[in-house]
Amino acid sequence: MIESLFLVVGFMSLVLLLFTNRFMLFGIVAVASFFGYFMLMDSGTWLTFVLFLIGILLLIAEVFIPDFGLIGIIGIGMIGFGYFSNRTDLWGSVMDLSLALIIAVVTAYILLRKGYRFVPGQKLILASSLQGQRGYSTGKNYQEYLLQRGHAVTVLRPAGKAEVNGTILDVVSDGKVIPEGTVIEVVKVEGIKIIVRELT
Repeated sequence: MIESLFLVVGFMSLVLLLFTNRFMLFGIVAVASFFGYFMLMDSGTWLTFVLFLIGILLLIAEVFIPDFGLIGIIGIGMIGFGYFSNRTDLWGSVMDLSLALIIAVVTAYILLRKGYRFVPGQKLILASSLQGQRGYSTGKNYQEYLLQRGHAVTVLRPAGKAEVNGTILDVVSDGKVIPEGTVIEVVKVEGIKIIVRELT
């Protein structure tokens, strides 16, 4: 039972890592939890733990790549090999992993409902967007909102909605969580990406 708890905490920490800016905190918690899980196993070894951890890291790296490629396949293979290679109770292993994944999915769903956004995916989309000055059409020009002030309609974590000049816009904070109702200013516009900061 304790082993399963370590695995659940590890996967929940990975979800929180991907949905927040606290990469270091939740990264450390995830590694420590997976380490505790593998070391509590009767047949757990450093090798299985390292293989599993490298597989997790490869899958996280795959998140920043726009298509499912070789890195993700290798990551899944290493996770499977590291997790199942030294387990004598195959059914128990499947149950532990299934429980951890279900709780992780539920955690991600709750975060999405509360307004959190998938941070790595968001960065990937915005970083790969085609800019108007490079000769591509980017739709509406949001430059008119640059240096304009408004207020946060929802909590920005860091993504959310803000009202600027009577228009509700999808915006991203400059890195910090901005509470609902806070006065904000548009500090940067990159195509459809509108970055705001809190005014104090």
